[in-house]
Amino acid sequence: MQERLFRNLKILIGILLILIQASFGQCNDEEIEIWGHCYSTSTTYQLDLSNSGLTGSIPSEISQLNNLMFLNLSGNAIQGMIPDEIGEMTSLLAIDLSQNNLNGSIPISFGFLTNLMVIDLSQNQFSGEIPEEIGNLTSLVELKLNDNQFSGQIPESFGQLIHLSLFQANDNQLEGTIPANIDGMQNLDNLYLQNNQFFGIIPESICQLSINLNNPFNFNIGNNSFCPPYPECVEPFIEYQEIIECPGVVELWNELYYAEEIIEFDFSDSELSGIIPSNIGYFTNLVSLDLSGNDLYGEIPTEVGNIDSLKYLDLSYNQLSGQIPSSIGNLSNLIELRLYFNELSGNIPSEIGDLAELEYLNLFNNELIGSIPSELGNLELLDKLYLHQNQLSGSIPEQIFSLSNLTSLYINHNNLIGTIPENINELESIERLRLQNNNLSGLIPQTICTLDLEWDNTLKFNISNNRLCAPYPDCIIGEEGVQDTSSCNEVASIETLEIPYEFGINKAYPNPFNPHVTVEYTLEKETMVEVRIYDILGKKVQTLVNGIQKAGQNKIRWQGKDENGNKVSAGIYYLHLSSDQRHQTIKLIFVK
Repeated sequence: MQERLFRNLKILIGILLILIQASFGQCNDEEIEIWGHCYSTSTTYQLDLSNSGLTGSIPSEISQLNNLMFLNLSGNAIQGMIPDEIGEMTSLLAIDLSQNNLNGSIPISFGFLTNLMVIDLSQNQFSGEIPEEIGNLTSLVELKLNDNQFSGQIPESFGQLIHLSLFQANDNQLEGTIPANIDGMQNLDNLYLQNNQFFGIIPESICQLSINLNNPFNFNIGNNSFCPPYPECVEPFIEYQEIIECPGVVELWNELYYAEEIIEFDFSDSELSGIIPSNIGYFTNLVSLDLSGNDLYGEIPTEVGNIDSLKYLDLSYNQLSGQIPSSIGNLSNLIELRLYFNELSGNIPSEIGDLAELEYLNLFNNELIGSIPSELGNLELLDKLYLHQNQLSGSIPEQIFSLSNLTSLYINHNNLIGTIPENINELESIERLRLQNNNLSGLIPQTICTLDLEWDNTLKFNISNNRLCAPYPDCIIGEEGVQDTSSCNEVASIETLEIPYEFGINKAYPNPFNPHVTVEYTLEKETMVEVRIYDILGKKVQTLVNGIQKAGQNKIRWQGKDENGNKVSAGIYYLHLSSDQRHQTIKLIFVK
């Protein structure tokens, strides 16, 4: 009896539970059930189930809420895809599905929700491309798609979203470029595209937007691959961009640069080491390049000659070796060239003489050999020339002494030979002249005394430790320093003294000459006369006259031979006339 009672009671309780459940979930004909609740299809205007612990997928029946204007399902654990039927909810003004586990793509049917003002699909697992149809939602004010896996490009149709104020698509896998018609979003004042895979050029039209660009809470496009050049309005706020694949981007010492924008590199004393990369030549708009005071070695790349805008080049205080590339002669705008304190070898390229704007040239303390190029005489604006402490040889080109703007000439401590050119007086602006420690020989031109130098200041004038011969010009007597005069055999001064009209050389003809030259001279009285020929080094070649001659006009012929009757080589010679402590010298040119 008791068992039957308990069994019947259990059955009754079960029936009651079924009835209760049926009555709880039962919705009338004008209602639909969503997540266990009934909602009127005609009078439900707002549905806010945010943070309600919802699971499962969005039921397609939700589309039957014909007059729903606000839908908020954020902060749940809803999965699956947005049903296509969502496009039937044409009364929607705002939809918030953020912070769920939704996936798949945005249904194309979203394009039918033309009254939408707010879409928030952020922080889900959506993927695929953003539908072009979203651009039809011209009432849209806010669009949040961030923190998903969207790919593809921003649709061109977004240029139609004239009321859009906020567009947040950061932290996706979007790529491509920003549409050029972005300025169609004329009310956009918040744009977040950071942490995507965008690339290419940012359109100038972005500057037409009303965004406060210097506020990171309003604008962020960092951590993409947008390429320079950047529009001026966004350049200060571009943040990090991966630009290694961008056209015109060059890597230099582990940094990336957009070559066209760089006008100055100052890497002085920066502990750089290794070679100078050849891609330095891509920086064609550089005006100044300073790599001084580092541990750079190897050769100067020929590509340096591609930087035709360069005005200042300083590679001093390194360990650079090899030859100075002739391509440096292409730097037509160069004003200063500093290559001192290196290990450069070979000849000074004659192409440096093409640098018409050059004012400063310093090759001091290298291992340069060969002669000084005469082409350096083309550098009419040159103010300072430092070639000292090398291994230069040959004679000093007279063209160097024609540089009237030169204030400093340092060619000391080389292996230079020959005489000091006669046109030394053309160094009109010279303030420092250092020729010491060479093998210069012969006579010092008297014209040197026309220069305005501090002769007694060895920092400003120094010709010591050469083979220069006496007699020395009056202005430097006592300042000539130590000279090796062992080869100065009967050297005569080529000084031309002021003499009375009764004494002097009248003419020499022909001059230049071959095979002989005739010289006419006048004596005021019968006297002892000596006429000698000297070569350019100041060595006696032949004595033509050595004896008493009558007063009046005299004539002598030189056959271009030395004391032994041998023909001399072509070149410059000096005929020296002396009598009663009077002297006169003329230049003769023997040609063959």
